Amino acid sequence: MEKNKKVSFNTLAIHGAGQNDQNQSLNDPIYMTSTFTFKDLDQADDTFSFKRRAYVYTRGGNPTINLFEKRVALLESGVDSVAFASGMAAITSTILSNVKAGDEIIFHKTLYGSAYGFITHILPKYSVNAIACDFTKLNEVESLISPKTKLIYFETPTNPSMEIIDIKEISKIAKRQNVKVVVDNTFATPYFQRPLELGADIVIHSATKYISGHGDALGGITTSKDQDYIYHLKFGYMCELGGVISPFNAWLMLRGIKTLGIRMKKIEENAKLLANFLLKSTKVEKVLYPGIETHNGYDIAKKQMDGFGGVLSFELQGDLKRAKDFVSRLKMIKLAVSLGDTETLVEIPALMTHRDYSEPKLEEFGFSKKTIRISCGIEDIDDILEDVSKAL
Repeated sequence: MEKNKKVSFNTLAIHGAGQNDQNQSLNDPIYMTSTFTFKDLDQADDTFSFKRRAYVYTRGGNPTINLFEKRVALLESGVDSVAFASGMAAITSTILSNVKAGDEIIFHKTLYGSAYGFITHILPKYSVNAIACDFTKLNEVESLISPKTKLIYFETPTNPSMEIIDIKEISKIAKRQNVKVVVDNTFATPYFQRPLELGADIVIHSATKYISGHGDALGGITTSKDQDYIYHLKFGYMCELGGVISPFNAWLMLRGIKTLGIRMKKIEENAKLLANFLLKSTKVEKVLYPGIETHNGYDIAKKQMDGFGGVLSFELQGDLKRAKDFVSRLKMIKLAVSLGDTETLVEIPALMTHRDYSEPKLEEFGFSKKTIRISCGIEDIDDILEDVSKAL
């Protein structure tokens, strides 16, 4: 099924880029093979000389993986994708494919902990300068761009401070300077936000999260409108660095995508109700959720997103001990890293996913040691609110 304006997101999520299985199975088969055979040496020669399009080795291509890549590309308004073994494999390979020694990358000051660690600790070892700034201040971003700048990288909404960055305006600034824009769209998903439609060059997902949606598979994916770049990323970096997703995990991602739209709709509904519940509590000091009208990024989020997502952060009155006590009293909501599952999950980022940030930097980056992050699931909202209420 080709993408067009008449086909809805939910229909594309189920039927997009469907392959014709000769056995007419409802679900596309899993090609659990490391290599593919040839009838003879002539066929092999035609394949390796690109006279014939065929599969050779799963690291470079596999029907199940390719279907996953094409379907996400359709949902993100791209031409093609490259799937990876994890979200971090997608992030690191995508960044490396756009920079070399002597180049610069400008990134938003608040990122997922491992992405922040890679950019600030590993890239400089290879003579790539990493510059942090506040992307909510457009003039600051523009002032830092130099002839050495090759890449602008950010998440929106950010993790876990829930800041909203204007994708269209950042992309305009970057294009004037011939700089590529990469957006991590994991929190929003293509159901709520499509960065390529807003001017970004590349979009990344930790597919482990909402795309999979069931907490049972690792994966990452990078999508672009530039087919030449996709070939460059796949054969120049993914294949050479080896971060290939398994066909089985790609199949699990395809299964998860089918319900992405209806899951995100329910998850956002729960997040809105939980955010408003917390706002009314005298025990809560601050709530960070872009769906709240008083949120600093509310107007931008409303403009560039079709919904506000399922993650929120908040702080209780008191200190870190009180935050720990609250988390320890939760019964149904599970203490865990990650997000985007059918289950509601909770964590304290400064103690878990964002340990790489020094304490003096936490407040500057929009959260603190006592910030609590909740990723809403699809449980009945009354059960979520009861669990939170008792813990408070």
